[in-house]
Formats: sequence, C-alpha cells, structure tokens
Amino acid sequence: MAEAPGRVVLVGGGPGADDLITIRGLDRLLAADVVIADRLAPTGLLARLSRGVEIIDAGRAPGRPTLTYEQIVAIMIDRARAGRTVVRLKGGDPFVFAHGAQEVASCAQAGIPVEVVPGVTAATAGPALAGVPLTSSSGAAGFVVVSGHLDPDDPACRMDWPSLARCGANLVILMGMRHLPAILACLMREGVAADAAAACVADASLPTQRVVRAPVRDLAAAVAEAGLTNPATVVVEASMRRAGRRVLVLGGSRSGKSAHAQHLLADQPAVTYVATARRGPDDAEWAERIERHRARRPAAWATTETTEVTKLLGHHDGGALLIDSITTWLAEVMNDCGCWAGEPAADSGHGLAEALDSLVGGWARTPLVAVAVSDEVGSGVVPATASGRAFRDTLGSLNQRLAAAADEVWLVTAGIPRRLR
Repeated sequence: MAEAPGRVVLVGGGPGADDLITIRGLDRLLAADVVIADRLAPTGLLARLSRGVEIIDAGRAPGRPTLTYEQIVAIMIDRARAGRTVVRLKGGDPFVFAHGAQEVASCAQAGIPVEVVPGVTAATAGPALAGVPLTSSSGAAGFVVVSGHLDPDDPACRMDWPSLARCGANLVILMGMRHLPAILACLMREGVAADAAAACVADASLPTQRVVRAPVRDLAAAVAEAGLTNPATVVVEASMRRAGRRVLVLGGSRSGKSAHAQHLLADQPAVTYVATARRGPDDAEWAERIERHRARRPAAWATTETTEVTKLLGHHDGGALLIDSITTWLAEVMNDCGCWAGEPAADSGHGLAEALDSLVGGWARTPLVAVAVSDEVGSGVVPATASGRAFRDTLGSLNQRLAAAADEVWLVTAGIPRRLR
C-alpha cells in the first residue's frame, strides 16, 4: 500500500517573540514531523516539539554556512513525498519579503499540497510595540512597506524613492540599516521635512528590543551611535513635507517645457502664473505668443506680469507659483541694467550680479511650491554678437545655480519630459 502523501505548511512566526505566533501557526508547528526554521523565526518554540521531530536549521546569517533556497525546497519536497508533514517556520509573514510565494510554487509544481498560515509582520508589529502609529486621524491616511536593501542610487534599485517621498503616506523600511544614511538623505532631497519624526525599532518584541527616535536628519547618526543592527524596522513620517518645493523645468524652444510645468501644478488648489515678459507695443508677434500662453492656462489660475520674482517667492500668499520664464526675466533684467547697450554702463555688471544673487537666494529660501521654466540655450551654437554670447553664458550659469537649489529638475525634449533629479 502506497504511503499517504505528506504536505508542507508555511507558518509565519511573527516578529520574534514566541507568544506572538498565531494560534493556528502554533497548532501546525506542534503537529509537524519536520520543521525547517529560519533565523528570525520564534525558535524558542522548538523546545515544545516532540522528541522525534526532525529540526533543520535554515537560518541565514553573515559569515556562516547556510542552506540555499534550492536545498531548502528539495528537503521540503523530499520529506513531504515520504508522507511527512513539513512546517517551514519563518519570521514575520511568509509573503512579506520572504520566499513564501516561490516555495508555494515549487511545491505545487512537484505536486505537494501546501498550506500558508499568515504571521504578524515586523512592519506593523515593530512600530506598534514602540508606540509609533502608522496612521492617525490627523496625520497620514496610510503607510507603505518597502525594502531598503539597496542604495537608492544603485542602478539595480527598483524602488521609486522620489514618488514614495511625495505619496503622502508614512514609510516603513525593512532591511534598510546598511543604506539608512543614503535612504534618509534621498527622502529629504525629495521633499520629506528634515524635522519629520522618524524611529528605528531593533529586535522588535524581544527582551533585547531597543527604540531610537529622532528627526529624519538625525536618525542615521542616532542609530549608529546607539549601535542598532538588523533585524530592525525604520519608520519615517514621510507625510510631513517641507513647506516649500522648488522645481526647475528646462528645455529648448517649442520643446513643451511650459506645458509640462503646468502639468506639474495640476493638483495645486491655487496657482499664480508669473509672466516675466513685457508686452512690446510695436511687437505684434511677441504679443501673439503671450496670448497663446495665456489661453493655455486653466481659467482658475491668476496671472501676474512682473519681473519682481524675488518678492513673490518670499511673500506671495496666493498658493503655488509658475514662473514662465527665467529666460525672459533675464532678458528684461539685462536690459534694465544696461547690458544691451553698445557700450554697457560701468555698473551694469554689478547691478546684474545683484539681481541674479537676489533671485537665486529667493528661490532657495522660498516657503512656496514654485515651478520655474527656463531655456537650455547654446548647445554648441556660438552667438554672433558679444551681447548674445553674454546672454547665453549668463543664462547657462543661472540655470546651474537654480538647479543646485531645486528639489526637482526636469528636461523636456520634443514634448517628452525626463527627470534629471
């Protein structure tokens, strides 16, 4: 008579403490013939097993031999085919940053029945045990659980950290201790407030549990000073954003840069379009261009025609600003400073430098959401006149300074926007 087929049970053991496994998980564990246990599983429960139970240590740890994924699956299938009940005991939940789904698929392919018993993930248990709420009626309406095992700048990293920083949810980061400084720096660069609350919970639910709380800007240093290591859960109040946000949109003529700038502000409740070009009474073609831009703006937007951009960046209280464009602003300012004259005034360079410094300073300090549009000029073409070369060089340098102080920089080519930072 053929031996009855065995089965595999994937059990989520919870965040670490023996008594945080589920009742069903404990029932399945105590009924096992074979237990394959991970390093972060509640291994204290193994002492409750019957004497004849085969216990296999599959714990992965730095600097020590361990079973490969293929070896673990082979053991599971072999023991199950021998008619035994195999419990794969994992830490947390089998389907949260674990090989649970792959193990189910491998067993199913081999014809082995599989049961999955969910577990309490450290992503929620760690913050709860440390008294750190993931949502609140007055704060974040959600949270996102992400892996931090790669540096945000690593080409292999698939996480869209800029989008996570702007999503309005709090972030729970697992496996992020190695790259914590880079991750936090990236989040602040993308708009998360430097003084937003953050915490790191190490050894959650165990007697060795430790919690470090600090503003985002200080958390990495505080964690290093406290000597916290994995396993640890990091929580960042990413829903708290910097008051201001500066976005620079670059592109050539007719590239679609202004349209993209408008798109970036589509979710803002109030926007003032700052038109920096003056109307020339004898320039019909320029007037027509201005009217085309005006017709393209949403009807609810306000429009201000001025070159006093710095004042608006510092004191405007009517919502977000769209400055279109830095190119025409510079042309007007150079004209006011006498830079276009055949013999520029002696103090024209000083006046222009003051205006540029004032604009860049206002841009860097603005508490507003501000989007500025500017042209990428030159591209190897050398203007025929000295004034044209001066304008090209000055605008190129100004673009660099504005980009250095911006939270985001976009380049639009042939209507296709690409984020540079």
